[in-house]
Amino acid sequence: MKTINSLSGGKTSSYLAVNYPVDHNVFSLVCIDDEKCKPSDKKMIQAVNNKFEKYGFLEKYGEFIATAEDDKILKVMFDLEQIIGSEIVWVRHHSLDKWIDKKGMLMNMNMRYCTTETKIIPICEYVVNELMIKGNNQPVFMNQGIRIDEFERAKKNYNREYRNKIITSRSKNGKQNKWTEYFWAVGNYPLIYDKINHYTIQDFWKNKNIDFPEDSNCIGCFWKDVQQLRKNWDNHHDKMEWFSQQEKRKNHFFKPNIDYDQIKNIGIQQEFNFGTGSGCQAGFCTD
Repeated sequence: MKTINSLSGGKTSSYLAVNYPVDHNVFSLVCIDDEKCKPSDKKMIQAVNNKFEKYGFLEKYGEFIATAEDDKILKVMFDLEQIIGSEIVWVRHHSLDKWIDKKGMLMNMNMRYCTTETKIIPICEYVVNELMIKGNNQPVFMNQGIRIDEFERAKKNYNREYRNKIITSRSKNGKQNKWTEYFWAVGNYPLIYDKINHYTIQDFWKNKNIDFPEDSNCIGCFWKDVQQLRKNWDNHHDKMEWFSQQEKRKNHFFKPNIDYDQIKNIGIQQEFNFGTGSGCQAGFCTD
């Protein structure tokens, strides 16, 4: 079985990429279609589209416009590629805008489709099309950046097996799709096995010239504490405005009992521990 690293662009999964060489490193980017959130660096936009083009994700899902994540994550992944001295495969799916319309509702703590559709499925598509069909049709071991101090996030027993349906063919008119389910990966947690904790990760990246995002994962992720979301209104106003507009568009909230416009107007607690990422248990959105 081949082994891949699932990368998120944060310090923990980047540590995984540097210290645990594998057959393939794969990074799945969450995209949005808001021109206001477009990166200012046009060369970076082209570089990202070049990455998506290599394995057919540009043709399938369209050009990269913007990401719901901190734009710093884009440069981090290119810098990381230079450090490890090997290719990082970039994958994507439809934008969050399209998924919200397809599902007819916002993602939230009860409907957590965002991780499955924008993180897991694109990696599944790459593994199936590039490693399984073109190889020995075996699933891969998938290393995930989960540390010993967050071991409760790791899947156990049969839950480590990833089985997902993807579109394997389309009719000529594009109205009928053939779906096939694949057993494509087994979750693997080397940082837990080797007892790597948060301190080890932070210490490793000291004095190394990579500018990681202060707050990893999607800027407006509903898993994040209200205080972190409030700070993100200051640091990433256009992206938080995108999340707020989705609430207005669907007349629903990402978080229970509070909308993102209300969050914009609350006070900031200076003693809050900012930059801890999201609380998602999926293991694909991690710092």
